[in-house]
Amino acid sequence: MNWAMLFDAISLLFILPGSFMVFSAAVGAVRFGSTLARVHAITKPQTTGLLLMFVGTIIRLVSSPSFSVHERGDLGILVLLVLFALMTNPVTAQRLGRVARREGLYGSEDQLTRNDRPAAYHPRRVNPDAPAD
Repeated sequence: MNWAMLFDAISLLFILPGSFMVFSAAVGAVRFGSTLARVHAITKPQTTGLLLMFVGTIIRLVSSPSFSVHERGDLGILVLLVLFALMTNPVTAQRLGRVARREGLYGSEDQLTRNDRPAAYHPRRVNPDAPAD
């Protein structure tokens, strides 16, 4: 067994779980019903899966026998993609959660706690002894 095969196996150990996590994020986006469940299902495994796939690709790229100037450029782009994914995915999830809270896109109100209710939600106080308006 040579070094190239060993590095290919190591990169495969990163790429396969990463691709499974990205696939599970896509299934969660289709499967879950409420907005917050979809945001949770999309952001967490997709960020982790993308990072695992990029790490596996970087390992494969660096261990290439012909690691030349072209591969160094590819390596720089992969590092920039990792940084961009780490910066944008959490911010996007936070913004989607805030819009969902403001617009009341959580689901049925029976399943919400007091802190999860939309910002404009003001429950009516029902008093059976009060005279009718």
